[in-house]
Formats: sequence, C-alpha cells, structure tokens
Amino acid sequence: MKKLISITLVLTMILTMCACGAKKDDTNSGVATSEAVSNEAVSSEEVATEAASSEEASSEEAATETASNDDTATAEQTEAPAEETTVQKVGVLTMLNVTEEEMEQYRIAEILALNILGEEGYLERNVEPVKGEKKLVFYDTLDSMLMALNAGDIDLMTIYDKVGQYLCATNDDLEFLFAFDLEKEQNRFAKVVLSGHLSNDFAFLMMEGNEALRDEFSNAIIDMKTDGTMDKLINEQIDAVVNGGEAKPVAMPTIAGAETVKVAVTGSLPPMDYVAADGTPAGFNTAVLAEISQRIGKNIEIVVVDSIGRSTALSSGTVDAVFWTRTSEKSANFSKKSDEEKVELDERLKSNMTEEEFETILKIRETIPFDEYKSIDMPEGTISTVPYYSDMIVTVHKK
Repeated sequence: MKKLISITLVLTMILTMCACGAKKDDTNSGVATSEAVSNEAVSSEEVATEAASSEEASSEEAATETASNDDTATAEQTEAPAEETTVQKVGVLTMLNVTEEEMEQYRIAEILALNILGEEGYLERNVEPVKGEKKLVFYDTLDSMLMALNAGDIDLMTIYDKVGQYLCATNDDLEFLFAFDLEKEQNRFAKVVLSGHLSNDFAFLMMEGNEALRDEFSNAIIDMKTDGTMDKLINEQIDAVVNGGEAKPVAMPTIAGAETVKVAVTGSLPPMDYVAADGTPAGFNTAVLAEISQRIGKNIEIVVVDSIGRSTALSSGTVDAVFWTRTSEKSANFSKKSDEEKVELDERLKSNMTEEEFETILKIRETIPFDEYKSIDMPEGTISTVPYYSDMIVTVHKK
C-alpha cells in the first residue's frame, strides 16, 4: 500500500512539472511543442511502467519459485502437442519386374501427372485428397487386396479403370477417388500422360525361344483389331459386364489333330480377366482365346493361376503363355528412338505445352525412365505379343 501511495505521489509531481513546463514554453514562444509534451509523457510512462514492472517482476519471481518447487510442473506439460502426420496405405497388385522402391517412384510420377490434370479440369474428384504420406502395400491377388480394403488394412486401392468400374458396380460401399473427364477435349499434355504414364497395355506373355508362337498370336491380334473383332469383344465382354451384364464362358473350339497351347488366366482383373466363383474362366479372356484358337488353328487349354504365379507357371513349363502382362507400346516405341529423334520429340512437346506441363514431363522422366516402362511386368527371359487391350490407372476407396 505504501508503494502505491509513493507511486501516486511521484506521478502527481511529474504531471505538475509537465504542466509548468508547458506554461513556461507558452510564455517564451507562444506554443507548447509536441516534442516537449511527448518527451515528458514518455518519461512519466517509463516511471509508471518501471514501477509496475517491478511489482509484476516480484510477483512473477514468487510464482516462479513456487512453480519450481512443484514437481508436476514440467516443461513437457507446457509444450503444444506435435501435429500427427497422416499416412495413407495404398494397395497395388505386385508387378513381376519392379522392386517396391521402383513402384514408389512410379507412384510419385503418377501424382505429378495427376496434379496438372486436376488443375486443368481433367479430373472429377469424389472426395478431396488427403495430404500426407502414401505407403504402398503389395498384394499377390485382387481378392486379397479387396479384403484388405474392406477390413481397413489399406485406405486406397490402385487398379484399372474397367476393373474399378466393375468393383464399384458390384460393391455398393466402393467408389472412385476421382474419375477422368474423357468428354473434355484433351490437350497435348493430357494425351501424353493418359495414354502413356497413367495407362498400361495388356499383352500375352511367353518365354524367350517361343517367338514363333508369339508371332502367331500377334498376327491374330492385329487381324482382330483390323477387322473390328477386338472392339466387338471389348464392347460385349467388358463394357457390357461393367454396365450390369453377365460374364459368360465361351467354349474353346476343338481342332482334331492340332497342337494344344496352354494359357494361364488369373481372374485378378475382372471383367478383362474373369474367373467365376466356381473357378470357371468366363467373359473376355475366353472370348479372345477362342477367337485366337480358330485363327491360328491350334487348341487352347486354359489353366487358372494366381497373378503372382504367372511367371512361375511360365518358366516351369506348366503353361506356354500367360493371358496378360502389363506393358506399354508407347514406351517400346520411345526406346527405339535415337537420341536425335528424342530431342526432336521434346522440341515438339515443348512447343505444344505450357512451361509447367513440359517441366512436369521432364520431372516424370527423371522419376521413372520411360524406356523401361514397357517391361515393368515382364521378368527377364520373357517376351510379349502386341497389345490387345489398354486401360487407365485409377484409385478406389471405401465411401
């Protein structure tokens, strides 16, 4: 109380002096300068502040001393909790010729491409993307990956567009994370990434040394594309099934005295590669194989294997061919170009893209060598036919 009285008296004296000083200036110059007033005011504020600070410091010192004696007042208790990092687990089907580290790079390249496509309006998002780390989880079969998604062991599932449409049509709790707006006119960047880095071609896989059979299959596929048979089978056996139709088995023709070719199917990419619950292959795979059998004049026997077992079935001689392997015709063509031709290609791309688009293409190439994209699902010592089908890579999640 004595301190407060003393402070009050000091302030009163200072204010009185200020008033006198102002009158003195008024007498001498006829004006009280703002500088003089402000200096005096600051001095009074400093005194008051110093006195108040002294009082507060004393209180703080006492409080600090009390707190320091309290064992429960630790530094950790006063720290703000660290923000948790979101980690989303993304399921993918195992590739036959790519390491997990390389698949992480493919995922990064995919995100680079999708970011630009999203900015340019080629993506229709069903949910906003979750920021944070993405961790890939590999599965040998589609069934095991789907079970993991339903059980909450993974958050997302990377698959192909038609497979995703089929799964969403047959599972009410699944939906696309995003969908490509294929009605929108595509610029050069969209055409390059949608048909290249964000797609896979599908072809038959065989062992080296079986080039004669590979060529027979390839010639049949080329003829089927040329005369419209392949498009007809895609419409009837893939598009129709996605839209609610039923995948029905197509019987293999029997050619008396002809050689038999054993072909592995998996059921891991319905409706393109479909195997019914009773283990019977049906739909597009059987339709294509029946057509090829007739065109090459050989019997075809279908053998069901897991998708991860394709390579083993082939190398062991259990089968002569595998119905599908993932490849890229654009990558194969790109790898055949000379350095000069690649420079010319880049010049054309640069002239038909924005600076950001072209820089993204270069970043994607740094992340994944496009020359190698054609063999991501082809083990050493294997060969493939020309592609018979292509599809884009999409992501599915639970609603």
